[in-house]
Amino acid sequence: WGQFDGVFMNVTAALEDGVLMGLYGVIGSEEQQDVPLLRVYIPGTLWTMELSLSEAGPEALRGLEMMDSNPSAFGCNTGAVSDQGDETRRGWWKTTYMASRPEIAAQFMVDILGAKHIESPYPWPPSEGCIATKWVAFESDNFHVHFVLAEEFETANFSIAEVDQAMSGFEALESGSFHASMYNSLVLEVDSLDEYLLRLKAQSMPYMLMQTTSKQYVLFMIIPQNAITVQLRSQHLSVEEPISESICTEDFGQMAF
Repeated sequence: WGQFDGVFMNVTAALEDGVLMGLYGVIGSEEQQDVPLLRVYIPGTLWTMELSLSEAGPEALRGLEMMDSNPSAFGCNTGAVSDQGDETRRGWWKTTYMASRPEIAAQFMVDILGAKHIESPYPWPPSEGCIATKWVAFESDNFHVHFVLAEEFETANFSIAEVDQAMSGFEALESGSFHASMYNSLVLEVDSLDEYLLRLKAQSMPYMLMQTTSKQYVLFMIIPQNAITVQLRSQHLSVEEPISESICTEDFGQMAF
């Protein structure tokens, strides 16, 4: 899910329209770990949007008080808070993934994308009955990526690791093919693709390089053992590397959040 701070959604209208939403935390709680969050399902996708309700108006909160909340979403929260700088980035400031191997995903972000490990209020290594997480941040942008292992959602017929394996396009990417799951990707814009290509090559990680009609370059990669695709976009590439023409890519223009 992606987390947004600030007032970017008409919660009252969403309630009236019957939008699928889940309330986490307790309305009116003054505990930091219990700041209420609203997760809104995005129809036709595997995504939800998470909204902090710290700035929601009284009318919206009155409607939300009638919803069943799920305080257990914060199970085993130690209350420790990482240093996020002077101020949390407003708007889209965090992306969170369910991950079967959060430690591998976080280390990939550090080694390949240049993120930094930050402290999470949830325990690591995983502890029975607790949510386990690994967090990283891109300090220059104050943008977070969180990886969550919540085994409480597993059942006899559902395993997070098995779903990851079924959805992963890692082997397809190794063979030079574009996997359908790669359309579901985190898109980030960077100044140049050079350093990221060199890091992927140094670690023998698979990738695919494409180009839009406007000469923007697109670099696809998959985090191993987690079925998470990242694509980087830039107008600069000086490393000699073949460009794949296996699919058409869309030019999103200048992205700003």
